[in-house]
Amino acid sequence: MTLSLLSLRWRLIWSLILLQVVVGSLVMGGFLGLAWVLGRVVDETGQETVTVIQRALARGPDGQLVVEPTAEVQRLQKADPPFWFIARDAHGSEVRSGDVPPAYSTLFNALGDMERMALNPEDDNTRPKARFERAETRAGLVAVMVQTGGPLTVRNTLKGTGIAFLFLVAPMALVTCLGVILATPFVVKRGLKGVVATAEHAESIDVHERTTRLPLANVASEIRPLVNAVNRAFDRLNEGYDRQERFLADAAHELRTPITTLQIHLEGLQDGPLKVKLMQASARLATLAEQLLDLQRLDHVAVHDQQQVDLKALCERVAGDIAPLAIMNRCTLSVDAPQPLWVRGDAPSLERALSNLIQNAIEHGGQGCDIQVRLWEPSGFEVLDSGPGIPAADRERVVAPFHRLVPRGRGAGLGLHLVAEVARLHGGQLTIGSSESGGAKMRLELNLDA
Repeated sequence: MTLSLLSLRWRLIWSLILLQVVVGSLVMGGFLGLAWVLGRVVDETGQETVTVIQRALARGPDGQLVVEPTAEVQRLQKADPPFWFIARDAHGSEVRSGDVPPAYSTLFNALGDMERMALNPEDDNTRPKARFERAETRAGLVAVMVQTGGPLTVRNTLKGTGIAFLFLVAPMALVTCLGVILATPFVVKRGLKGVVATAEHAESIDVHERTTRLPLANVASEIRPLVNAVNRAFDRLNEGYDRQERFLADAAHELRTPITTLQIHLEGLQDGPLKVKLMQASARLATLAEQLLDLQRLDHVAVHDQQQVDLKALCERVAGDIAPLAIMNRCTLSVDAPQPLWVRGDAPSLERALSNLIQNAIEHGGQGCDIQVRLWEPSGFEVLDSGPGIPAADRERVVAPFHRLVPRGRGAGLGLHLVAEVARLHGGQLTIGSSESGGAKMRLELNLDA
């Protein structure tokens, strides 16, 4: 899983864990650096100092005990305060370095067969501490007493730091990381509660409810700029839709007068093929203008203003109005409505939708086709024809505005789109299928949400 696919919860968890590791390392490094600068990174127990002397002790040519000037010994001798030690073998051969306090010389002689001991003769800690130990060296068993507090090597400093981190810092870091892993999901869920509610509200916004805006309640201040930006985008989109609707409505209104004037002049022309073509073109323009106006009117039809409508009477009325057009195209038009079917809706828009469906059947069914209008239980109507039908691949596209099944057909491509909008206004849908005769079947289902 790539980082871009990780959830905010895991991003936050890994960021907090990394922050703890970085901060812990910086704090520990800072304390170590401060202790180093202040000279507090020293061999408090004297164990490392004894080991250094143990490795440097050897026998000289005369058999006496000597200390080889190794780099480690020289480092101790250059330390501040001055370093001292005493080493004596079983034969009494002794070697010393530095200014050995008399009290420690007396203690060294009195320890006898003691194996090891940490020495601090005074409680007020005014004298340096010391460590006594019998160590096995190249010169044999040697009793060594050294001053504690010598500087540690970098290697031993890092080793001690690692051990301290492992036993002190690491357990606390693990407990803290576990707490972060367990607590972060609850913190994220609580912190994003307002965002989740806003997202759910955004999911419920319908394209036709352009006045709805995302709420700012319980939204964190960091998310508020995003919500405000989305609401401002909604405002701009709404303003653009309003301008578009005003333009379409104004254009449709302005077109009606010149189209009517054009039709009047065309009526005065002599009969002929040219007149027929011009009349058909002007009729297409008039239909387009009326459909644009119908679409604009639908946006202003309120759902709460709908009344009870008898679909039986509506189908008979519309079919009677369009019957002359069907006869002109040699089509048979029948209505199958045996009994009243009441629905709640807007009668003018339903009449316009049915009229478009019948005209669409006349247009695409061809001359001589049979067209039937019948009621559909429980609430709706359908128009069936015996024409070529609509291919299954085109049934979703034909409801798009200005989409025509036949590119050079007489329609404007708004009829079925207008029917689909009427269906939406009534909480229903327009379904396109095949009739029993193989033609098209257009079913307008109403009040499906009731």
